[in-house]
Amino acid sequence: MPLYRIKSRLHTLLAMTSVNVVFILASACTAQPPPTTQNPGTKPPAGSTYLTPTRDAGLVSQAIEIPSRFQQFISNQNVNLPAGWKAKVFYAGSLLSKPRFMAWSPDSVLHVADMRANRIIALPDRNRDGVADTAIIAASGVSAHDVKFYNGAMYAAEERRILKFTDANRDGIYETRSTFIDGIAEGAQQPGGGHTTRTIVFDAARRKMYLSIGSLCNVCREDLRAIIEEWNDDGTGRRTFASGVRNAVGMTLHPRTGKLWAANNGSDWQGNDIPPEWIDVVRDGGFYGYPFAHSYQAMFDYNANGDYRALLPITAQDSARIRTMQAPAALITAHSAPMAIEFSNASLPENYRRGAFVALRGSWNRSPLTGYKVIYLDFANDTDTAASSVSDFLTGFLTEPTLGLRWARPVGLETDSRGNLYVGSDDITRFILIVSPSATQK
Repeated sequence: MPLYRIKSRLHTLLAMTSVNVVFILASACTAQPPPTTQNPGTKPPAGSTYLTPTRDAGLVSQAIEIPSRFQQFISNQNVNLPAGWKAKVFYAGSLLSKPRFMAWSPDSVLHVADMRANRIIALPDRNRDGVADTAIIAASGVSAHDVKFYNGAMYAAEERRILKFTDANRDGIYETRSTFIDGIAEGAQQPGGGHTTRTIVFDAARRKMYLSIGSLCNVCREDLRAIIEEWNDDGTGRRTFASGVRNAVGMTLHPRTGKLWAANNGSDWQGNDIPPEWIDVVRDGGFYGYPFAHSYQAMFDYNANGDYRALLPITAQDSARIRTMQAPAALITAHSAPMAIEFSNASLPENYRRGAFVALRGSWNRSPLTGYKVIYLDFANDTDTAASSVSDFLTGFLTEPTLGLRWARPVGLETDSRGNLYVGSDDITRFILIVSPSATQK
């Protein structure tokens, strides 16, 4: 056979092989069965889809205590909490339009970033009666999802920049502002995917700041987004810390180990149960699956939707990155939309001192609906990176999942040194609750 015909046949065979490999990969990733429950303490097999074991915390229905001055903003409602806990409205009012994440100032005043109202609101409780004395606009003209205090300054995270505020006369109004970081995700397509929130975490011990940048789309190949960045705390030294992170809205430092943790919002159009939402330690250089895989190296069904088909062909480099994925610390029901994550402290009851609370804002594209609650992840000890169980802690905001009836969407979380958990809702009904255990529990 002439040489040119041999070369032609080889090219044809190689092309057919390439097509067949892609076809096999795509065909193998067919619709997956619902996740199974992973036994605690056992390592799941690579490629598996599972959920963290659930624990029944014995929730009890009770009425929310509503101080008289807030009753025009919130109607009488019941929630479900562990026995001995109670819920009271810490603040509700016309100032709240879309309250997102919260933070304590150096003088122990709770601040909340109101993204729609373009302001940071301070809520002092000087007499410590569990009710905000008043609401003060600490800063205006800032459309922030997140607020943090660091080295005496207040930082607010907008979609494209981080602003730094100072309060020279210490009157609680932050008059001086400057741009700390500008051009977030510069060079990437902006905006996109509805993922406009930015979350920041300062690490004083390492003098670093971490910034979560959500994806451009549902799933797509992209640069400069779907990552967590690390910066020096002076606003220099930007680098990608972790990738394949679709939208880690919740992010925090573990208060005792100093490790960075995140809670991720997974992609859509893979059915009611795929992909489970992950909560995990964020490792330097870690890859967390997006847009190719989920759970523990489990591939998506690339035939399910055009978004996923557009990812093909899956390259050798893609496969190599997927193989670096580690089993997450926790996997919970798909489309729950995890928001703030808050580790517990020693002031809480003993059975709530080893874990983390996570606010679930709730699904919009799942039937029946899921989320709309606060959950608690329990760990064996502070260094444990595999949750032993997940339990509902605060429910009742979703009253009829099949019909889609709900009256609040939890987003922000904070704890104080007196054993209280603060929970903010940014939609339908807007408020901040203070959730407290009885004195006999501590």
